[in-house]
Amino acid sequence: MPARSKVREAAVEDLRRLPTLREAALYERLAQDAVRCKLCEKLCALRPGEFGDCRARVNLAGKLHTLVYGNLSAIESRPIEIKPFFHYWPGSTALTFSTWSCNLDCAWCQNYSLSKVPPDLLNWTYYSPEQIVELASRRGDQGLCASFQEPTLLTEWVADAFTLAHQNGLYCCFVSNGYMTLETLRFLADHGLDAIKIDVKGDSKNYRRYCGGVRGDGVVWRNAREAKRMGLHVEIVSLVVTGVNDDVASLRELAQRHAKEVGVETPLHFTRYYPHMSSRGPQPRSPR
Repeated sequence: MPARSKVREAAVEDLRRLPTLREAALYERLAQDAVRCKLCEKLCALRPGEFGDCRARVNLAGKLHTLVYGNLSAIESRPIEIKPFFHYWPGSTALTFSTWSCNLDCAWCQNYSLSKVPPDLLNWTYYSPEQIVELASRRGDQGLCASFQEPTLLTEWVADAFTLAHQNGLYCCFVSNGYMTLETLRFLADHGLDAIKIDVKGDSKNYRRYCGGVRGDGVVWRNAREAKRMGLHVEIVSLVVTGVNDDVASLRELAQRHAKEVGVETPLHFTRYYPHMSSRGPQPRSPR
């Protein structure tokens, strides 16, 4: 196993008192109290006290825990078209929320102030599933949407919130990088996920060079394909990044892959990149 950051032993009891700490739903136990997280395709193997790559999961005494159950970093009612979902409940609004950190590390991330910040264990804002559903109903929203940073990290909480949302007539959707395991995708679908918008970062080279996604684009297209088979509404987005995937060959390859994997009837969006953080554009990640 690679060297990982660890929780201080003195802080373990403080962690256990957090309302945002819950045992994870998807993991397996290994030898000597180690665990393997099965939330995303990084499949982090963690010794006791170690955090996963996302910094939102920790092994406490041989059990994997999430640190972000209901720990929300942003809440806003937004038109569904902004996601963008252009063919799912047009004209509606969704109460949109996020937590902290991410399972990828894209060089061009727009919401870096959320996705590149690990959860603060001293300062947190907790919402129960009941509170978020009541808030959506009070604001007149027609649905819930997990977005802004990677919502896969909120899986246990959104499963509870989405189940309750369906009981109150709300739809439930995800704006995701699609890098979750197939087991996680099925778990979400079984707990109320109705629609998913997946950002495709380009080919496998781009995932490894710019995003820290060592498994490449194959798992993302697999999840898009399987989401359709599960009956979820699927839309695909490609951010066209200067010097990364803005050439004709890359765009043609993406369109052909899209048609092959999810069919021409599945919406495909191209969105524009704004290079606010660096005049040179995205830089390759250093190898780990």
